[in-house]
Formats: sequence, structure tokens, C-alpha cells
Amino acid sequence: MDRLSDYAKKCHILRQIMSNKAQKYRRINAAQNVATVVVSSFLLFIGFSGTGKVQAYLNWFVAVDSLKVEFAFNFMVFVLFVVAILHLVFQFGRKQADAEQAIVTITNLSNQIDDLISKEKNSFETTKSYEVDVVRQKYEAIIQVIPANSDSEFLKAKKDYQEKELKKDTDFVIMAQGIFNEEQRQKTLRSIVQHSEDTIKVLKAIQNLDPSLYLGGGLVRNLVWDYLHGFSTPTPVDDIDVVYFDNISNTKDHDRRVEGELKRLIPNLKWSVKNQARMHAVNHEAAYGSLEEAISKWPETATAIAIRFSEDGHLEIVAPYGLSDLFRLLVRPTPHFEKRPERIFERATTKAWKNTWPNLEVVVGTENGASKV
Repeated sequence: MDRLSDYAKKCHILRQIMSNKAQKYRRINAAQNVATVVVSSFLLFIGFSGTGKVQAYLNWFVAVDSLKVEFAFNFMVFVLFVVAILHLVFQFGRKQADAEQAIVTITNLSNQIDDLISKEKNSFETTKSYEVDVVRQKYEAIIQVIPANSDSEFLKAKKDYQEKELKKDTDFVIMAQGIFNEEQRQKTLRSIVQHSEDTIKVLKAIQNLDPSLYLGGGLVRNLVWDYLHGFSTPTPVDDIDVVYFDNISNTKDHDRRVEGELKRLIPNLKWSVKNQARMHAVNHEAAYGSLEEAISKWPETATAIAIRFSEDGHLEIVAPYGLSDLFRLLVRPTPHFEKRPERIFERATTKAWKNTWPNLEVVVGTENGASKV
């Protein structure tokens, strides 16, 4: 996966270099064509009219002598000659075509790499070493035939690519603040998850151990908050919350056994497994009828979310209150916690959420309304 990601980044930079080249030669060709048309038209006009008549025409506006008219005519012939020679020597049109063809070739390879990465993330198939070798061979073959580039072109392309990615992130943040509907929010969450290798690794471990297990709590929430704040490094979580709903195996010992199995799969994580079918007893409440009902009892709407991979690799989302508050960076209590605002305040301050994600808006509910923290 790391090698594929590295080749994907290289392809992105190469494509940006070729795009910059194509754009530069396109502008040169456009200027050259305009100059050719304009100069040729003037020469044709002067040639048909004759320098004498042209001098007479110009005298209507400003006094000129025949020497100046002849000089202008000869100078335009010289310009047309220079433009034609430049076209023959530097062949800007061919260079533009080569750069555009290189963009197509690099894009095809980039798409193949994306397909391999997507296959590993979504279908739980490990990319074979020979597939990576094929990518390497194609990449090396491409760099042998595409137009060469200088260090300055590479640095400019890298800067341009980073600016595009930054703009893409900025546009996403604007959209994520509530411009789209719930279906689009779910689609975006899936995209964010697919781009987090650590989260994919956790989800695969859960899915391989027991398809009924869900990933919930802070990891999913933090993943979105990190993305909306433009963080390149994931914010650490205290533990990995795994939930499920089973009325039969509803003992704490069973949860510990599951934790042990998960720790065997990924030892360096602190796992926390809780069967939601028994949590009503812990909370001194009536029995919960489903996983979704149990999740609806969690403290904040932005935290009341759980996800898992289905057998076909589709990311399932359980969100009793939707994803609107999560993407709006809004922290507010669920209806179950509206009369306990001190609990939300305690969680927000103890975990220092505002310090980590300054754009959050923490609102605690009261009987008379709501107040911001």
C-alpha cells in the first residue's frame, strides 16, 4: 500500500508538470498564431494596396512619408519570418501535443494505481507483489518517453499541486458546513474513511473477527473533525471503541474475550468492547431494543455514530441523529443527555476538544434552552 501510494503521488506530480508544460506551449502557440494572422493580414493589405495608397490612407490621420511605410512593410515581413522560423526550430505545437499525450498516459497509470488501492481498501484483497511490480515497470517506462523536465519545473508543479489540494480541502470544508443533504454527508464520510489507512486497518480487523462488530465513539468523530480542520496527522484517541448488540452473549467476560482477540490482531491499540445489549443495566435504564437505540443514548449527537464494513465491502453507518452536527462541528447533547449538560461540559473540557479543534461549537442543553461553552 505504501509503495502504491508513493507511485500515486509521483504520478500526480508528473501529471502536474506535463499540465504546466502543455499550458505554456498552448499559450505560445496561441500567441504565435495570432501574430501570424495579424502580420499576414497587414502584409496582404499593403501588398494589394501598394505603399503609395497606404501612405495616402495614413495621411488622412497623420502625416507620414513613404520611407516609414516601406520600413513598416519590411519590418512586418521580418516579424513573419521570425515567427515562422521559431515555429520550425522549436516546434511548440509538437511539444504541446507531446505534453498532452503524456498527461493521458500518466492519468491512465494513476487510475490503475487508484483501482489497486481501492481494491485493497474495499474488498479486503491484498495487492499482490507482481501487481506493484507492474506499476513500477509502467512508471519507469513512462518517465523514459515523456518530455524531460527541469528542477524548476518540478518545484513549480509540486507547489501547484499542493495549492490544488489545499483548494480542494477548502472547498470541502465550505461544503461540509451544511450545504449538502444527509445522503451526501454519508457519501463524504465514506470517502474520508477510505482515505484513512489506520481506520481501514481497524475496520478490517473488526470485520475479519466478527462482522457484527461496529467501530464507534471518538475515532469516527475525530476522523471527521481532523479532516475539517485540515490536520495531516490524526489526533490520538484514548481507546478504540467497538460495539455490538447480542442478547445472548451479554456478559462482560465475553466483551473481554473479544478485546483479547482484537488485541491479538492489532496489539498496539487499546481496545474497548461493549455489548450494547447489556449497557442498559450499567446505566440503570430499561432494556434497549437495538444497537441504534443504544447508540441514541450516547452523550453527544456528533459522537452517536458507529460504522462497519459489510460483507461486500460497503461501509455501513448507524447514526440515530444523522451526520449534520458532526459536519457542522457542533457538539450538543443527545435528547437522553439534555438534562445533564454538566456531563457534556465535563467531557468537552476534560478532553480539551476546543484546544484540539478550535472551530468546534460546544452547546450544552438546559431546561430553558441552550448555552454555548
